[in-house]
Amino acid sequence: MKHKLKNLTAKAQREIAKSVKTANTMIFFASLVFFLRGLVGLRPCGKKLGGVRGGLSSPRRCHWAEITRTFGALRDFFHSCFLAFVPSCAFALSCLLLLAVSPLWGDGRGAAISNIKLSYSCPCKVTVIYDLDAAKPTDVQFFYSSDTVAYGWLLATTFPQKTAGTNTDYWDCAAGATYGQFFFKLEVVNDIPECVMINGVCWATRNVDMPGTFADNPEDAGMFYQWNRKVGWSSTNPMVNSEGGTTWDSSTPPGTTWEPANDPSPPGYRVPTQAEIQTLLNTTYVTNVWTTENGVPGRRFTDKDNGNSIFLPAAGYRSSGSGTLDFGGIGSYWSSTQSNANFAYGLGFSNINTSIGSNGKTYGFSVRPVAE
Repeated sequence: MKHKLKNLTAKAQREIAKSVKTANTMIFFASLVFFLRGLVGLRPCGKKLGGVRGGLSSPRRCHWAEITRTFGALRDFFHSCFLAFVPSCAFALSCLLLLAVSPLWGDGRGAAISNIKLSYSCPCKVTVIYDLDAAKPTDVQFFYSSDTVAYGWLLATTFPQKTAGTNTDYWDCAAGATYGQFFFKLEVVNDIPECVMINGVCWATRNVDMPGTFADNPEDAGMFYQWNRKVGWSSTNPMVNSEGGTTWDSSTPPGTTWEPANDPSPPGYRVPTQAEIQTLLNTTYVTNVWTTENGVPGRRFTDKDNGNSIFLPAAGYRSSGSGTLDFGGIGSYWSSTQSNANFAYGLGFSNINTSIGSNGKTYGFSVRPVAE
């Protein structure tokens, strides 16, 4: 009797195993048919999909979006596959989806990503291959979303300090998204061009710091400079200059223009003229608004035509007689144009207004250069 019961149990086990295998096979082929049907049913290219940054209006982009929709609908199948075949993952090929799109969008500030290739493989691993065009090492962020309109983008991971050229990175999707339809995108961060064109002038995106260098970030004050002098002064206390001195020079600088030998701008840049500063105040082509950048107040000037913008921090200034630091919630920026022997033109602004005025040459103002 025991022997007969044992045989019946073994037979039952074989029947159960057979049923599981049949069920897995049916799931695979049914999902495969669904996937192929989804590919055949792609919408015509050129239809823009709302809610996706940069737009999805090019032929390749609209296919990319549709394929990701099909991919999203199969997520339950993929996870069923993983449950059935992991840990051996013997049928990993049935869980593999290879997608490619080119090009994608950049960050709008000089860096760009193109030639994207993504592969999805057991167990829930996304491989991202892409070409990066960037002037310096920069972070690349990988986002996903189940609905770019209602839920917005969620940061999956950051690929730190990527260099120009072809890059390969990975995301363990098991640690993030698990169900539903999904969209993916890459974005470049912390890659800021040195200058942007605004109303016909290429403006540096950062203030001058030590002579010949830019500040690290657009909101950084950099150093203050007296007109037609190359010695920078600290924008915070204690007062010290770029040569280590602490004694303010209250004598009027010589010269009728800001001479190249005294220009503190980095190579390829110079102090702007009064006329060039005036182009920023032309409201027909440029808007300017009082705002904050990473907690720093200032004004943002934006070209109405191309959307390029620069942020000028309200860093204050140093007084003409003693170099006393005055924050005052204002921004003061030199031009290279003098108004007379003792005064020169500069840009001044607050949260109320923006204007060009004539100021004593011994004041310490910020410098935002333009490309030569």
